[in-house]
Amino acid sequence: MKVITRFFLIIPISLALTFSACSNETIDEPPGGDLSFVGSDACMSCHSDKYNMWVNSGHPYKFTIIEDGVQPTYPAEAINFQDTWMENLGDGSHSWDNVAGVIGGYGWKSRFVGTDGHIIGTANSAFSTGLGHNQFNFYGGENHGWVDYHPGDEKIYNYACFKCHTTGGDTEGTWLDGVDGLGTFTEGGIGCESCHGPGSLHIAEPTDANIDRIYEFAHLDNSIGGLEIDGVVQTPDPDGDDVVFLCGTCHNRGYENTIDSKGGFIKHHEQWDEFVITEHGKGGLTCITCHNPHERTIWDGDGITKTCKSCHSDQEAHTAHGPSATCVDCHMPYAAKSGTTRGESGYRGDIRSHLMTIIPDTEDMFTEDGSAVRNDDTRSAALSPAYSCLGCHNDDPNDNIPDKTLEQAAAGAANMHASK
Repeated sequence: MKVITRFFLIIPISLALTFSACSNETIDEPPGGDLSFVGSDACMSCHSDKYNMWVNSGHPYKFTIIEDGVQPTYPAEAINFQDTWMENLGDGSHSWDNVAGVIGGYGWKSRFVGTDGHIIGTANSAFSTGLGHNQFNFYGGENHGWVDYHPGDEKIYNYACFKCHTTGGDTEGTWLDGVDGLGTFTEGGIGCESCHGPGSLHIAEPTDANIDRIYEFAHLDNSIGGLEIDGVVQTPDPDGDDVVFLCGTCHNRGYENTIDSKGGFIKHHEQWDEFVITEHGKGGLTCITCHNPHERTIWDGDGITKTCKSCHSDQEAHTAHGPSATCVDCHMPYAAKSGTTRGESGYRGDIRSHLMTIIPDTEDMFTEDGSAVRNDDTRSAALSPAYSCLGCHNDDPNDNIPDKTLEQAAAGAANMHASK
């Protein structure tokens, strides 16, 4: 039996099928086979509890391959208005036979990859070329309708897109018959092996030593080789146990911890960028301090394992606010946007921020050009009362929540946790 050494490295997936990123230890290779991806279903028999939680979360539905014109199936809780998709996509003339895959569809929005490899409705697509009307937005059971997703740009579903939507991505080969050069993946959606690494050794002889608890890696197009925090590039930990790095591999933009924004909202998948510059992140808390990574948080899921008052009992006890507001309503408001804004305040998106700190003033939390959250000598990265307060107070004139000015909100926020 051959012996291979497991070690930390950043390499193309085509090579990573032979080696696994983990600690420096020797493990046995299975007879007649290399280390390779086996698919999430192979994990189900031994890890049924975790599998059943995962399969009812959003991760497996980040990208769904369409075969033989059969539309995707989502868990029952995901109210996504799927029955309207084909009749309204683009010019309304499409069928599932035109679709090779669906991006999303579980929690916020859906886009559609045509059988030519292009996002339907974008430039040079064979379907509704440049027409738009190609992204459907929804959130929390609300229909937020169709928008135009980059109709003037050529959007091809290749590795640059699917690296965070699939498992076992590689820049080599192609995932779609008849369209060359897209790259490949081993499983649509974020599967078990996205976070635990290739599983063939573990399937052959299950032990703790031959599967990663946390499979750290850097994307093949990551030019800096890791994730930058305050100007220092963090590379995957040789011990293979940095969950913040693993989650941050996809929950960031550009691999640097600038918190990108657009149109008055933090962009989506910026959770890592926000969290690592907070006192929580710097103080040693990790993503799994509060999250069960196998469980969903939306659709009334049980993915949140710890509440704020577990650590902040004094602040929870001294809150100058009525009982209708929770800690996360103020400290994790919907200051980020994936698909849509909601309500009438202009300060309510569809993703909770992970900045948590509120600066109780009237200054804009974004840079002058609106491209990022401010984080400089004059203002550290933090939330404005505009999002923490006005997102609810000015949301609906008929909700019996009093409207406030920004000045009033800032004054109230300054004394919110004063001792009684």
